[in-house]
Amino acid sequence: MKSYKRTDRLAELIREEVAELLISGSIKDLNVSFVTITRVKVSADLSYADVYFSVLDGSWDYTKKQLESNRVVIQSLMGRDLRIKRLPKLRFHEDRSLEHVERIEKLLKEIHGEGEGGKDTQ
Repeated sequence: MKSYKRTDRLAELIREEVAELLISGSIKDLNVSFVTITRVKVSADLSYADVYFSVLDGSWDYTKKQLESNRVVIQSLMGRDLRIKRLPKLRFHEDRSLEHVERIEKLLKEIHGEGEGGKDTQ
Protein backbone atom coordinates (compact mmCIF):
# COMPACT_ATOMS: atom_id res chain seq x y z
CA MET A 1 0.00 0.00 0.00
CA LYS A 2 1.40 3.38 -1.03
CA SER A 3 1.62 6.05 1.64
CA TYR A 4 0.74 9.56 0.52
CA LYS A 5 2.63 12.65 1.57
CA ARG A 6 0.81 15.31 3.52
CA THR A 7 1.30 17.77 0.66
CA ASP A 8 -0.42 15.38 -1.77
CA ARG A 9 -3.42 14.93 0.52
CA LEU A 10 -3.69 18.67 1.10
CA ALA A 11 -3.37 19.36 -2.64
CA GLU A 12 -6.28 17.03 -3.38
CA LEU A 13 -8.40 18.63 -0.64
CA ILE A 14 -7.68 22.10 -2.02
CA ARG A 15 -8.46 21.00 -5.59
CA GLU A 16 -11.81 19.59 -4.52
CA GLU A 17 -12.66 22.62 -2.38
CA VAL A 18 -11.79 25.24 -5.01
CA ALA A 19 -13.76 23.30 -7.63
CA GLU A 20 -16.75 23.09 -5.28
CA LEU A 21 -16.59 26.82 -4.55
CA LEU A 22 -16.58 27.60 -8.28
CA ILE A 23 -19.50 25.26 -8.95
CA SER A 24 -21.62 26.33 -5.99
CA GLY A 25 -21.57 30.04 -6.80
CA SER A 26 -20.54 30.89 -3.23
CA ILE A 27 -18.32 33.70 -4.48
CA LYS A 28 -20.63 36.51 -5.55
CA ASP A 29 -18.12 38.67 -7.46
CA LEU A 30 -16.64 35.74 -9.37
CA ASN A 31 -17.97 35.58 -12.91
CA VAL A 32 -16.37 32.61 -14.64
CA SER A 33 -17.75 29.67 -16.55
CA PHE A 34 -16.44 26.48 -18.10
CA VAL A 35 -13.52 26.35 -15.63
CA THR A 36 -11.97 23.09 -14.48
CA ILE A 37 -9.45 22.87 -11.66
CA THR A 38 -7.07 20.33 -13.15
CA ARG A 39 -4.52 19.95 -10.36
CA VAL A 40 -2.98 21.57 -7.31
CA LYS A 41 0.62 21.40 -6.19
CA VAL A 42 1.44 22.34 -2.59
CA SER A 43 4.94 23.50 -1.66
CA ALA A 44 6.94 21.34 0.75
CA ASP A 45 6.66 23.93 3.51
CA LEU A 46 2.87 24.22 2.92
CA SER A 47 3.11 27.97 2.32
CA TYR A 48 1.88 28.00 -1.30
CA ALA A 49 -0.63 26.06 -3.35
CA ASP A 50 -0.31 26.36 -7.11
CA VAL A 51 -3.79 25.87 -8.55
CA TYR A 52 -3.91 24.93 -12.23
CA PHE A 53 -7.08 25.59 -14.21
CA SER A 54 -8.38 24.98 -17.69
CA VAL A 55 -11.15 26.78 -19.59
CA LEU A 56 -13.19 25.51 -22.50
CA ASP A 57 -14.15 28.85 -24.02
CA GLY A 58 -10.61 30.21 -24.40
CA SER A 59 -11.03 33.09 -21.93
CA TRP A 60 -7.67 32.46 -20.24
CA ASP A 61 -6.73 36.02 -19.32
CA TYR A 62 -10.20 36.97 -18.09
CA THR A 63 -10.53 33.81 -15.99
CA LYS A 64 -7.10 34.22 -14.42
CA LYS A 65 -7.85 37.86 -13.58
CA GLN A 66 -11.17 36.84 -11.97
CA LEU A 67 -9.56 34.08 -9.91
CA GLU A 68 -6.69 36.31 -8.78
CA SER A 69 -8.98 39.17 -7.78
CA ASN A 70 -11.11 36.76 -5.70
CA ARG A 71 -8.17 34.85 -4.22
CA VAL A 72 -8.65 36.23 -0.69
CA VAL A 73 -12.33 35.32 -0.68
CA ILE A 74 -11.60 31.81 -1.99
CA GLN A 75 -8.91 31.33 0.66
CA SER A 76 -11.16 32.51 3.50
CA LEU A 77 -14.02 30.24 2.42
CA MET A 78 -11.58 27.34 2.12
CA GLY A 79 -10.16 28.06 5.57
CA ARG A 80 -13.65 27.93 7.03
CA ASP A 81 -14.50 24.66 5.32
CA LEU A 82 -11.19 22.79 5.60
CA ARG A 83 -10.35 23.85 9.15
CA ILE A 84 -6.64 23.38 8.84
CA LYS A 85 -4.08 25.17 10.95
CA ARG A 86 -2.23 26.93 8.15
CA LEU A 87 -3.82 27.37 4.77
CA PRO A 88 -1.37 27.82 1.86
CA LYS A 89 -1.56 31.01 -0.19
CA LEU A 90 -3.22 30.24 -3.52
CA ARG A 91 -1.52 31.03 -6.82
CA PHE A 92 -3.44 30.45 -10.05
CA HIS A 93 -1.85 29.13 -13.24
CA GLU A 94 -3.20 28.26 -16.67
CA ASP A 95 -3.11 24.58 -17.59
CA ARG A 96 -3.04 24.51 -21.37
CA SER A 97 -2.17 20.83 -21.64
CA LEU A 98 -5.53 20.06 -23.31
CA GLU A 99 -4.70 22.51 -26.08
CA HIS A 100 -1.38 20.74 -26.62
CA VAL A 101 -3.07 17.33 -26.72
CA GLU A 102 -5.63 18.55 -29.25
CA ARG A 103 -2.90 20.08 -31.43
CA ILE A 104 -0.87 16.84 -31.38
CA GLU A 105 -3.97 14.78 -32.23
CA LYS A 106 -4.75 17.11 -35.13
CA LEU A 107 -1.19 16.80 -36.45
CA LEU A 108 -1.29 13.01 -36.13
CA LYS A 109 -4.59 12.87 -38.01
CA GLU A 110 -3.11 15.02 -40.77
CA ILE A 111 -0.08 12.75 -41.03
CA HIS A 112 -2.24 9.63 -40.95
CA GLY A 113 -4.60 11.11 -43.55
CA GLU A 114 -1.71 11.92 -45.89
CA GLY A 115 -0.40 8.38 -45.56
CA GLU A 116 -3.73 6.85 -46.50
CA GLY A 117 -4.25 9.22 -49.43
CA GLY A 118 -1.00 8.03 -51.01
CA LYS A 119 -1.80 4.30 -50.79
CA ASP A 120 -2.61 2.29 -53.85
CA THR A 121 -6.05 0.68 -53.62
CA GLN A 122 -5.80 -2.01 -56.26
